[in-house]
Amino acid sequence: MPTVNPQTFFRFAADHHALLTELYYKREGLLEAELLALIRRYGDLQSPSAVYMRDRLVELGILEHSPQATAQFEMTRPVASLVGYLLQEFCFTSVKVIQSYFQAIDTLASDLAAASDSGNSELLVLVNGELEDHVEQMRHNSRNNREKVISDVIRIKTNHEHMPPRQRYEVINRLWTRYIIPLRDIIDTQKAMDGALDRLDRIYADAQLQFADDGTVQQVVSSGDARLRRLRRDVLDDFHETIREVTPLYEELRQETAMARGASHALEQIGKNGLTSLNLPRTMGVCNWQQRGLFSDLALEAYLFDLRGYEPRPPEPLAHHEGTASQSHIDADAFEAGVKASLPIEDALAWLIDSYPDTSPVVTLRLYGRLHTGRYGATSFADRKRDYRARDLVLSAHPMAVAGETDHDDDGNGVAEEHNE
Repeated sequence: MPTVNPQTFFRFAADHHALLTELYYKREGLLEAELLALIRRYGDLQSPSAVYMRDRLVELGILEHSPQATAQFEMTRPVASLVGYLLQEFCFTSVKVIQSYFQAIDTLASDLAAASDSGNSELLVLVNGELEDHVEQMRHNSRNNREKVISDVIRIKTNHEHMPPRQRYEVINRLWTRYIIPLRDIIDTQKAMDGALDRLDRIYADAQLQFADDGTVQQVVSSGDARLRRLRRDVLDDFHETIREVTPLYEELRQETAMARGASHALEQIGKNGLTSLNLPRTMGVCNWQQRGLFSDLALEAYLFDLRGYEPRPPEPLAHHEGTASQSHIDADAFEAGVKASLPIEDALAWLIDSYPDTSPVVTLRLYGRLHTGRYGATSFADRKRDYRARDLVLSAHPMAVAGETDHDDDGNGVAEEHNE
């Protein structure tokens, strides 16, 4: 193919980008009649003839004859790769190809070491250029594989094509077995990638020392070393991102497919040999349900026969309770009047037990706390303790005296000294 002027090529591509996009998706190739019809469809009245456009596409290296027929055309691989990159249409690169890049890098590393040891700067620059081409091509292929995997995972998740679980699993399983597992074997520690890149890293370090006084070589070696570090980082990132995207979907579809395959086999067995052929109680622990403890018709009939003629009697009357109820509620106004009538009170707890003998101890203590607030007069405590019997409890406390009524605020809170006893 003659040399193509880049300016001419890209001007033509810009003027006919829709046609180039359509040709890209015709990956199976087009017959000459189909190609001419496609050119006419994207042309207008001012466009050149379809035959001229066909010849121009061939001259610019965009189309070439298919190998199986001279009257059939297909897009050339370099142009297809460029258009696919622009359209984000990524294609897989075989792991074998990626592995071959490591082998080529390892071979070129030996040439680079020889050039460095002999002090041949021209050879070192030449070999480093080839190395950088391999490194960048490998990094580009690794990123393409990552984007292709993510694209396929999204397509399988959304399932706009309504593929059955088994077909979806086949797609993901192919990604897993053909690309992910082999790539993992390559980049694992002490495998092909680490061995080749570690050796090249050491050679770059030796070259920097060997040509420490040559600024041009130093710049070349630094560039190669930087590309090497970026390759190692990007390949690992691409691999981990691919694993993170594929693993959950792979496990989910694998389980769904296994269940569907098992259910299909079980239904086939049932159709041929019946349900008992599966022996579900033994293989799956499926329990048989049996009716137990139910009346027979004869026993139920005898029971109803005995009920015939039954006449219910009136219920027994409730027994009359003659005891006195415990006084659990004290009228606040009556209590206040009783307290004021009994002031001063020398022993508040004794006065409460005597005045309300049927009250529960809990209510008695609440009334005691009400007297302690000082709203009925100042309180004071004796030095010696004494015991009080409140129904079935014995309480021990310092006797509290309540003096006559004192001035207090609107809240009814008198002034009293608290004693924690």
